[in-house]
Amino acid sequence: MNGLQIFTSIFAVTAMAVSLTAIVAVLRSDLRHKWLWVIGSLVGFIGPGINWTVPDDIALLFGVSIPPVMVFKLLAAGQWYVKTGFPIVAIVALARSRSGSSEEPS
Repeated sequence: MNGLQIFTSIFAVTAMAVSLTAIVAVLRSDLRHKWLWVIGSLVGFIGPGINWTVPDDIALLFGVSIPPVMVFKLLAAGQWYVKTGFPIVAIVALARSRSGSSEEPS
């Protein structure tokens, strides 16, 4: 593995961990419209993309990615690609679920 593959792997693992943590936090919280927060936590917006077979170049991708990490193979070329996006809505969901779920002392 070269440095670009390691960076993409770490970014992908972090994005999935944040997304899954946000989903669990939303489901355990008392937020309204939980299903919207869960769907939003599964959407990635910006992140690196790399041709895993020939990792000479990395691209910064802007757009929507559902789920935040996608791995696919182009059958015509026989090359594997990894596309990642950071789940920004998941960060907001984590912040809202933690602030909304704190209990007031009685």
